[in-house]
Amino acid sequence: MPQPVHTIADFLAVVRKSGLVDEVRLVAVTAAWPDPSVPLPEAVPQALVDAGLLTDWQTGQLRKGRHKGFMLGKYRLLQLLGAGGMSSVYLAENTTLHQRVAIKVLPLKRVQQSSFLGRFRREAQLAFRLSHQNVARAFDLDHVGEIHFIVMEYVDGIDLHAKVKREGPLAVRDAVEYLRQAALGLHHAHEEGLVHRDVKPSNLMLDRKGTIKVLDLGLAMGDEEEAASLTREHDERVLGTADYLAPEQATDSHTVDRRSDIYSLGCTLHYLLVGKAPFAQGKLAERVQAHLKKPPPNLVEERADVPLPIAQIYFRMMEKHPDARPQTALEVAESLAAWLAANPADSPSGGTAAPPRRGPPRRPSSGSGPMPVMRSGPGSSNAGTSSVTLGTARPPVTKPRPPNVAPPVTAAKPAKPPAAGPSADAANAPSSSAAAAVAPTAQSAAPTRPRRKPIEFAGLPLGYWITLALGVITVAILGSLLWLRNR
Repeated sequence: MPQPVHTIADFLAVVRKSGLVDEVRLVAVTAAWPDPSVPLPEAVPQALVDAGLLTDWQTGQLRKGRHKGFMLGKYRLLQLLGAGGMSSVYLAENTTLHQRVAIKVLPLKRVQQSSFLGRFRREAQLAFRLSHQNVARAFDLDHVGEIHFIVMEYVDGIDLHAKVKREGPLAVRDAVEYLRQAALGLHHAHEEGLVHRDVKPSNLMLDRKGTIKVLDLGLAMGDEEEAASLTREHDERVLGTADYLAPEQATDSHTVDRRSDIYSLGCTLHYLLVGKAPFAQGKLAERVQAHLKKPPPNLVEERADVPLPIAQIYFRMMEKHPDARPQTALEVAESLAAWLAANPADSPSGGTAAPPRRGPPRRPSSGSGPMPVMRSGPGSSNAGTSSVTLGTARPPVTKPRPPNVAPPVTAAKPAKPPAAGPSADAANAPSSSAAAAVAPTAQSAAPTRPRRKPIEFAGLPLGYWITLALGVITVAILGSLLWLRNR
């Protein structure tokens, strides 16, 4: 059993046994500490790290007294990237080509279990068939003694599960773009006859250039190999991660097809946008039952800035029956690409602005216009399906003002009668600032009525004809009086 080192001499002895550092360079870096009998200071291991001779992970193992396990054939292990019950993944360097790779190692306790060892070998065989920019490539399958490992492409980045845990839910546009790339990678695998069966955020790696790589084909199933499946042989009926499990996969993992991966993509989209899986509450059995029976959560209710077209794609991917989902991952990728193209990053609907308020459903007219798109899911106004029209917005309806309505005035300042002349209305119209200053309240302003149009005859007002008639009568009377007086 290795014992932790305590002095500089103990530490240097373990380093020499490991064979990781050339003796000449080791002496040169540690010359600043001439007395090796003193307790090991932090500066000694750090000096080797700063010189590029060791990594932090290697010095941590060496300080525990471990000098073995740093080499697998021609590969030098540099760092532990991740570990689980199924495998451990290390960053390694090819000592011949000086190329960095990822090495997936099957734990020794699993080697004796034929199901795990057979699946491990089959993962490598399946990965060798794939060559796509959105799928992590596999280069080699080898073993040293009882240590079996797969040499894979090293993706310098972060998986989407860790990214959301560190930064919170992603921007809508980022989540859509990442899922689009993942769908393209899965479509390539599907076209090669493979079903992933374990699509989840932690199996989607984002590199430093913004490219998504689909990882971990350990549970992948080839179409032609289904009848002789290792998991069926060993009575392993349900495989995958419960939070991202398709309903049919929860019943029997051997009856799934590419559409099961599409359901898992829908669960992944929910995690990227909300920060949790759709059915993350409860124990394992309760989560599996939720996938089988419960409707998916409504993305629009859980996050207000999710555009309705993205929510509709999500609902389609999350359909319980495979026939109701998109039938290929390429269809998903094309739908997401269409939304990205129609909503540039700098547009108001590009994934950063709040979505428009949804009005009541409208029936399409008999003429041209967009057809309604049906959306199912909880939280809808009618608990079933609701119809929304995409791509157009109803213009605001402006009610016309009644003609010849007098401008509003305050009770303290009654309006002056309009002046005569063609420019009377323009001269008496209040400015915007004046109108704001004298705007009446409901209590202080008397209601105004529209003026009645005067009665006209032969194009002249009735008052004109009355005045003319009175004048004629007056002249007639005066003329009669003068005539009688002259007689």
